[in-house]
Amino acid sequence: MSTDRGLVQSETGKFKPTLTIIACVGWGSNFAGLAFPFVKKKIEGADIEIIPVEPASCPSLTKGKFTYDLGDVAGMTPYLAMYTLGHTFMPHPMHAGGLRYHSMSPLVSQAAAEGLLSPSAVPQL
Repeated sequence: MSTDRGLVQSETGKFKPTLTIIACVGWGSNFAGLAFPFVKKKIEGADIEIIPVEPASCPSLTKGKFTYDLGDVAGMTPYLAMYTLGHTFMPHPMHAGGLRYHSMSPLVSQAAAEGLLSPSAVPQL
């Protein structure tokens, strides 16, 4: 399709481009930096699919519960509303830092709870 034809279809309403954002997510800070500007556009009505992809060994968004939980095993943090596998969850020790975390950041969790994200979990190869 030529650019001119795409612009005409877009202007006439016959062609609606979609955008898909796919990014890995551990705790969620890097993911949020990439995705949240697009979450704003989605809230404003843009046709955007945002897919946070987490490790299947720590599936907080896809299998966790949206509830208040501690942010660390030691119980030193306040309770946070987030998707969590439970603060005592211990994944396999082969996973690095953020990919081993038991929960998802509160902001990413809230966006997922409101249906603004389409989470996915994938196993290691």
